[in-house]
Formats: sequence, structure tokens, C-alpha cells
Amino acid sequence: MTKSLPCLTAAALLFVSAACSTSGETSEYQPVDASGWNYGDTLRFDLEPADSIWSGKLAVVIRHTASYPYSNVWLEVSYPAADSISPDTLNMVLADDYGNWLGRGLGLSFQRVDTLPHTVKLTSPASVSLRHIMRTDRLTDIEQAGLIMLPSDN
Repeated sequence: MTKSLPCLTAAALLFVSAACSTSGETSEYQPVDASGWNYGDTLRFDLEPADSIWSGKLAVVIRHTASYPYSNVWLEVSYPAADSISPDTLNMVLADDYGNWLGRGLGLSFQRVDTLPHTVKLTSPASVSLRHIMRTDRLTDIEQAGLIMLPSDN
């Protein structure tokens, strides 16, 4: 019985990992400098989807502290599209009209996800950039930013 226990454990772990696999989602996250996210600082994400040509939605993730001084963050997402760079502007609302954070989180850290409204087509590897376009030189209390590639169902 004790000799078969490691084999049973390995088989159970293999079954659980196969059951928890994602449906083709690719994501990448980057920390933001603790001193603040400067207006000119661009975060670059080198996304490598499984297919050489990928089509789907891009979701932007922002993790911030409870001390973030604004109720939203304006972002510019740029990605290659048909021999040029296509920028999208996203107003990510982080708090409601009463100042309650809309993201999920524990303690003093909250995470909010918002999806670009249209389908994006990228070739692998895809270099996508993200920068804030708020009317301030330095944006404080943003801890991390990320991108999630959500594949189309077709």
C-alpha cells in the first residue's frame, strides 16, 4: 500500500492539472516602479500565443493600493496591426461614485480587469505596449499592470 501511494498521488496531480488547464489564454504581468508610474514610461509585453496568428480580445489588468488618488485610470494600449501600430484608449473605472473600489482584492490591494471593446489580431510574437495617459507626471499607488489574451471562440 505504501509503495503505490506515490503513484496514486502522481496520477491524481496529473488529473487535477489537466482539469485545470486554461482554454488558450495567455497573460503577462509587470510590476510598476514603487516610486510611481511616470507619464513617459511604457510597459512592454512580449506575448507569445500558441498559434502564429491570434485573434481575440485583449484584457487589461491594473492592481492598485487603497491609497490610489483617482477613481479611474486612462490607458493607451498599442499593438502591431497591418504594418502599423494601432493605439487604443481605455478609461478603466476603478471606483464607483461613492469611492468604493470596484476591483477584487484582500487588504489594501485591489485588482481590476477591463477588456478592449473590439477583436484584435496579432502575429506571434506580439509586442504590446501599455502606458497611462493621465494628466499627471507621476501616477502613484499602481502596483502592477498586465495583459490577458482571450481567444475568440471561432
